[in-house]
Amino acid sequence: MVQFRKYVWEVVGWVGAVFALLAFSLNSFNVISSQSLLYLGMYSFGCLLMAFYGVSKKAPASWVLNVIFLLVAVIALVKVYLIS
Repeated sequence: MVQFRKYVWEVVGWVGAVFALLAFSLNSFNVISSQSLLYLGMYSFGCLLMAFYGVSKKAPASWVLNVIFLLVAVIALVKVYLIS
């Protein structure tokens, strides 16, 4: 059971990394805008999963950084879709 849980957290971390990297890449190649719901949603989801992974590994530098990136993305979502 412990081994299975380890692999689940690894998958969570990698899925988060893929989402964040894919959002960044699509934005860098001008496929999506940095203010689009798709970009901010993918990036937020990726950061959230990587933060969970960092917590599971007891890696404060990793999870704190990802929580900060997540907060920035959520603030951007609120600014773009609720305030404007």
